[in-house]
Amino acid sequence: MNAFSSVGKGDRQYLLQKQAHGTWYAVVEVPVKLRPILGKPRLIRSLQTSDLRAAQSKRWPVVAAFKAEISAALDQASNISVIPDLKHEAQEVRAELLKARHTANYGMVKEAINARIEAIYAQYARPHYDPDTGEELEPVAPEALTYSAVVWGEAEELDMYMERWLSGTTYSERTKADARTAVRDLQRWLKEDNRPAYLHKLDDRVASDYRDLGLKGKGVHPKTANKKLSALRQYWSWMTSSGFISPLRNPWDGKSLPKPKAFRSDPDSAAGQERPFTDNEIVTLLNGPADRDLSDIMRIAALSGMRLEEIGQLRVKDCVGGLLKITKSKTDAGVRAVPIHSALIDLIASRIGKAEGTDFLFPDLEDSGWDGTRTMALSKRFATYRRSVGVDDKREGARRSKVNFHSFRRWFARKCEEDGQPESVVARVMGHRKGVSITFALYSQAQPLEQMRKCVEAVQLPSGPPTIE
Repeated sequence: MNAFSSVGKGDRQYLLQKQAHGTWYAVVEVPVKLRPILGKPRLIRSLQTSDLRAAQSKRWPVVAAFKAEISAALDQASNISVIPDLKHEAQEVRAELLKARHTANYGMVKEAINARIEAIYAQYARPHYDPDTGEELEPVAPEALTYSAVVWGEAEELDMYMERWLSGTTYSERTKADARTAVRDLQRWLKEDNRPAYLHKLDDRVASDYRDLGLKGKGVHPKTANKKLSALRQYWSWMTSSGFISPLRNPWDGKSLPKPKAFRSDPDSAAGQERPFTDNEIVTLLNGPADRDLSDIMRIAALSGMRLEEIGQLRVKDCVGGLLKITKSKTDAGVRAVPIHSALIDLIASRIGKAEGTDFLFPDLEDSGWDGTRTMALSKRFATYRRSVGVDDKREGARRSKVNFHSFRRWFARKCEEDGQPESVVARVMGHRKGVSITFALYSQAQPLEQMRKCVEAVQLPSGPPTIE
């Protein structure tokens, strides 16, 4: 006898006996809309007894498990399409609520919100059972609870409006990534410190604690800490002006750490500046087992003073007429034309071959960086190669080596200086504003190419095998 209903048969609720005096089964019907997810019209399991009293006792844990399975399927069905829309709606309603806070419409807005929450509850409410006794409890609708918490500002996670804020900025992808990291680090610290990670809970005291304990207390460099604090301050300012949080004092105002005093350091100490390669290191690097891309890029850097990404951005059309035209650089002064060193002519020609004008000179580099940069992976590859051939200068207590790919550029500048090249010409070649007079920098678009060519040719690669130092 199948007894799914409790009407008149309370002792046989959720029980099924397929034949007289046979085994009893626990049975729960699957709602029609969930049958495609669970793949069956009902859930059934043998209770391994033909005794009714024993079946009545053993059914409840099985029924509770079935109800949990059905509830999980309902959550899955909801999460497919409905919940993201509800969360977005709740964010928008939250903004409208804040805007109406000090207006005559505030009471009307609150009534409308309560009515909407009740409607969501009615739409998503589902049975809820005590897992131990199987007793039916008040129906639950987590969707309504989440919606309510967001609207009333009780469960807005810190990054809730992050992407909306960033989408309206002109920030580079790198800056956007840094902002996301700043918020993510704050969230992590709040959770590690057992503090609520919600927007409405973050006040001046919490912001101060994070600065002093979560950043300064953990040894984060003041420059890095201030960068993170600045991103948080801008995010909070946008949320206030957009109506997502109350227009109170920005908790991140005045929280910047004082800049550390600048001290002169011994260039040879761990805190000293990064340095150019020595001639011996140049020979070691250029004569080592580097792959073709890395070998060619190192030579171009050493004989042009170009930055790594400037080289990576070169296209075939930028390498004609005896010039390397840099059209994308980190500064305005960096957009320039550099005469091709005579020692690079064959190298450039072999790379151009029959390539199209819009092809990259180094087509195999991956677009692995931010904002279309192409040399991030190559920079890491160079660091690995550099250390493999014994070119390194990491002092005790220092975070990084004193030499890196930029040391080619430093070496080029030093060689120009040793040859007595005019500083203004070297600045033109290397794309530096410093060294070019204000008059020329602001008003002159001319580039003294002959002087620049002499400057470039003055730099010569050291020859011979590396010597033991």
